[in-house]
Amino acid sequence: MASSSGRIVYIDAFAGPGRYSKGEEGSPLIAVKALLDNPIFQSTKRKCVIVFFFIEEDRERASALVEELNQLGIERPLPEWVSYDVVHGEFAPEMTKILDAIERKGKVLAPTFAFIDPFGYSGVPLEVIARIARNPSCECLITFVYESVIRHGGKPEARIQKHIDQLFGTKDWKTVLEGSDPQERLTKAVELYRRQLVSRAGFKYVRTFSMYDRSNQAEYVLFFGTNSRKGLSVMKQAMWKADPLSGQVFSDRTDAGQMVLLQLGDDMGLRYLLQKRFRGKGFVTIEEIEDFVLEQTAYSEAMHLKQRTLAPLEKESPPLLKVQRPAGKQNRPGSYPEGTRIAFE
Repeated sequence: MASSSGRIVYIDAFAGPGRYSKGEEGSPLIAVKALLDNPIFQSTKRKCVIVFFFIEEDRERASALVEELNQLGIERPLPEWVSYDVVHGEFAPEMTKILDAIERKGKVLAPTFAFIDPFGYSGVPLEVIARIARNPSCECLITFVYESVIRHGGKPEARIQKHIDQLFGTKDWKTVLEGSDPQERLTKAVELYRRQLVSRAGFKYVRTFSMYDRSNQAEYVLFFGTNSRKGLSVMKQAMWKADPLSGQVFSDRTDAGQMVLLQLGDDMGLRYLLQKRFRGKGFVTIEEIEDFVLEQTAYSEAMHLKQRTLAPLEKESPPLLKVQRPAGKQNRPGSYPEGTRIAFE
């Protein structure tokens, strides 16, 4: 974002106290330190202004967060181009105020990364997320607390029903939770929320990363929504670094029927998907192949495609690829510059 914008906003929607009972740092401190430690922002030529908004409903937690951030500022003085604001309030009303004020001025929200990490099912209406998504270059990382939804979804209280309706932006979740098979319920609930983030919120790309507790029960699922191919690529790389075996833990919603066949150091799964998609189609460009891997598979086009999949296919005896490299480029196996054309045998 910083490469193309003079201002970036980071929103932590459920910020917490900054530090927890056992001394663990909360997300606000982690985020600010990640910025300060990032070599991209060390250059004196960097002109991008970074603004942090930390929203916290509980007054004591908000006050504790202010103290933690002040202490961090003493230990590591913030550059003049970094600022933060701790907002005491609930995410949805506070975010609505911000968006209303911006829209009244006829402006749009600056490029924003919104980390929306609630403790349960309430306070995260899809409509607010949709309003963020309607602004160019804005992304959301959302914690979908499935365990809380499944535990409370069957209760009759109108207040609970309303919150979950707002979470999904539809009442269809009620049918989803009626099933008796736990894994099927999880799969359908995740797919419904993913579909709503695309169709109702308007995100072009949505990726999931499932988190299981120590007893191997689904606890929550992270949803990343973006309209940027670059943002999608970067997030997929981060997910694969966190989970080198599948890049998604146990869940992928790119294709509900798609399996990730990857073993550590072995990209046979991507090989299979590429051959299934492109074999018999003649020559296709490397750009078309990259788009397919990025947008329609669980794999990372940056991490898995060229050296770990295409190069071994080309070096097979006989080769399983025919490669036409652009004029003036070295005809070296394993090299696939822009404009390369490939046919899968």
